[in-house]
Amino acid sequence: MTDYIVLLFGDTEAWWDTPDEEKKATYDVHGEFTAELGRRGHVVTGGAELPRASEARSLAPGSTTVTDGPWTETTEQLGGYYEVSTDDLDDLMDVCTILSATGDAVQVHRKITGEESGS
Repeated sequence: MTDYIVLLFGDTEAWWDTPDEEKKATYDVHGEFTAELGRRGHVVTGGAELPRASEARSLAPGSTTVTDGPWTETTEQLGGYYEVSTDDLDDLMDVCTILSATGDAVQVHRKITGEESGS
Protein backbone atom coordinates (compact mmCIF):
# COMPACT_ATOMS: atom_id res chain seq x y z
CA MET A 1 0.00 0.00 0.00
CA THR A 2 1.05 3.58 -0.60
CA ASP A 3 0.75 6.22 2.11
CA TYR A 4 -0.96 9.54 1.40
CA ILE A 5 -1.65 12.71 3.34
CA VAL A 6 -5.10 14.23 2.76
CA LEU A 7 -4.86 17.95 3.58
CA LEU A 8 -7.94 20.02 4.41
CA PHE A 9 -7.88 23.75 3.71
CA GLY A 10 -10.52 26.28 4.65
CA ASP A 11 -11.34 29.30 6.78
CA THR A 12 -10.10 28.00 10.12
CA GLU A 13 -10.96 31.20 11.99
CA ALA A 14 -14.60 30.99 10.89
CA TRP A 15 -14.71 27.28 11.81
CA TRP A 16 -13.94 27.95 15.47
CA ASP A 17 -16.76 30.50 15.59
CA THR A 18 -19.26 28.12 13.98
CA PRO A 19 -22.26 27.12 16.15
CA ASP A 20 -21.97 23.67 17.73
CA GLU A 21 -24.87 22.18 15.75
CA GLU A 22 -23.19 23.15 12.46
CA LYS A 23 -19.88 21.72 13.68
CA LYS A 24 -21.64 18.46 14.56
CA ALA A 25 -23.00 18.21 11.01
CA THR A 26 -19.47 18.64 9.64
CA TYR A 27 -18.07 16.07 12.08
CA ASP A 28 -20.79 13.70 10.86
CA VAL A 29 -19.51 14.17 7.30
CA HIS A 30 -16.01 13.30 8.51
CA GLY A 31 -17.45 10.16 10.10
CA GLU A 32 -19.06 9.30 6.77
CA PHE A 33 -15.70 9.89 5.04
CA THR A 34 -13.76 7.57 7.36
CA ALA A 35 -16.47 4.89 7.20
CA GLU A 36 -16.46 5.01 3.39
CA LEU A 37 -12.67 4.74 3.34
CA GLY A 38 -12.93 1.55 5.39
CA ARG A 39 -15.72 0.12 3.22
CA ARG A 40 -13.55 0.64 0.13
CA GLY A 41 -10.42 -0.93 1.62
CA HIS A 42 -8.46 2.22 2.43
CA VAL A 43 -6.82 2.42 5.86
CA VAL A 44 -6.73 5.59 7.97
CA THR A 45 -3.40 5.51 9.83
CA GLY A 46 -3.51 8.95 11.46
CA GLY A 47 -4.66 12.50 11.26
CA ALA A 48 -5.69 15.48 13.33
CA GLU A 49 -7.85 18.56 13.47
CA LEU A 50 -5.69 21.65 13.92
CA PRO A 51 -6.44 24.71 16.07
CA ARG A 52 -7.09 28.19 14.73
CA ALA A 53 -4.61 29.25 12.06
CA SER A 54 -3.92 32.36 14.13
CA GLU A 55 -2.16 30.07 16.62
CA ALA A 56 0.41 29.08 13.98
CA ARG A 57 3.95 30.40 13.99
CA SER A 58 5.73 31.03 10.70
CA LEU A 59 9.24 31.46 9.35
CA ALA A 60 9.78 33.01 5.93
CA PRO A 61 12.31 31.26 3.67
CA GLY A 62 15.82 32.09 4.87
CA SER A 63 14.49 34.03 7.86
CA THR A 64 15.33 33.61 11.53
CA THR A 65 12.41 35.80 12.61
CA VAL A 66 9.34 33.97 13.85
CA THR A 67 6.03 35.69 13.14
CA ASP A 68 2.67 35.00 14.75
CA GLY A 69 -0.05 33.53 12.59
CA PRO A 70 -0.19 31.95 9.14
CA TRP A 71 1.06 33.32 5.86
CA THR A 72 -0.87 36.53 5.18
CA GLU A 73 -0.94 35.89 1.43
CA THR A 74 -3.27 32.90 1.71
CA THR A 75 -6.97 33.02 2.41
CA GLU A 76 -7.39 29.30 3.14
CA GLN A 77 -5.43 27.70 5.93
CA LEU A 78 -4.60 24.12 6.83
CA GLY A 79 -7.33 22.97 9.20
CA GLY A 80 -6.53 19.29 9.49
CA TYR A 81 -5.28 16.19 7.77
CA TYR A 82 -5.72 12.45 7.41
CA GLU A 83 -3.01 9.87 6.78
CA VAL A 84 -4.35 7.12 4.52
CA SER A 85 -2.80 3.93 3.13
CA THR A 86 -4.28 2.66 -0.11
CA ASP A 87 -3.58 0.86 -3.36
CA ASP A 88 -6.13 2.96 -5.28
CA LEU A 89 -5.43 6.70 -5.45
CA ASP A 90 -8.28 7.31 -7.90
CA ASP A 91 -10.77 5.76 -5.50
CA LEU A 92 -9.28 7.70 -2.58
CA MET A 93 -9.85 10.89 -4.56
CA ASP A 94 -13.44 9.81 -5.20
CA VAL A 95 -14.01 9.35 -1.45
CA CYS A 96 -12.42 12.78 -0.81
CA THR A 97 -15.36 14.39 -2.65
CA ILE A 98 -17.30 13.71 0.56
CA LEU A 99 -15.02 16.19 2.32
CA SER A 100 -14.93 18.76 -0.46
CA ALA A 101 -18.74 18.92 -0.28
CA THR A 102 -18.31 20.67 3.11
CA GLY A 103 -16.73 23.65 1.35
CA ASP A 104 -13.15 22.84 2.31
CA ALA A 105 -10.46 22.38 -0.30
CA VAL A 106 -8.84 18.93 -0.29
CA GLN A 107 -5.29 18.21 -1.46
CA VAL A 108 -3.71 14.74 -1.50
CA HIS A 109 0.03 14.08 -1.44
CA ARG A 110 1.88 10.79 -1.62
CA LYS A 111 4.26 10.38 1.30
CA ILE A 112 7.94 9.89 0.52
CA THR A 113 9.17 6.91 2.51
CA GLY A 114 12.15 4.61 2.83
CA GLU A 115 14.75 4.60 0.07
CA GLU A 116 12.95 7.37 -1.81
CA SER A 117 13.72 9.83 0.97
CA GLY A 118 17.40 9.01 0.97
CA SER A 119 17.26 7.64 4.51
